[in-house]
Amino acid sequence: MTPFKDLLALAVNRKGSLKAVQSQLPDVADAQTLRGRDDAFYMSALTRRIFRAGLKHSLVDNKWPAFEEAFFGFDPEKLVLMPDSMLDERMQDTRLIRHWG
Repeated sequence: MTPFKDLLALAVNRKGSLKAVQSQLPDVADAQTLRGRDDAFYMSALTRRIFRAGLKHSLVDNKWPAFEEAFFGFDPEKLVLMPDSMLDERMQDTRLIRHWG
């Protein structure tokens, strides 16, 4: 595994400066804030990152509000009750990224 200091050096070399690298990093929430977030927040964040891993980030980000709406804000207690017929309906929703694979 490549040590972090080496990865950081690569990023600095690519972006031109440490400041340029730091400007692209997200703000990090403190532990209390993270503990205060509900399961839906984490389910949404995980799902979004999975979509972004294989697709253009801006495509996913632009469509994400429709995903939040279509999947009940990613509330696990609601999602677990979602019947297959509703998933079939979501596959017809052109606002979403759709692929059975």
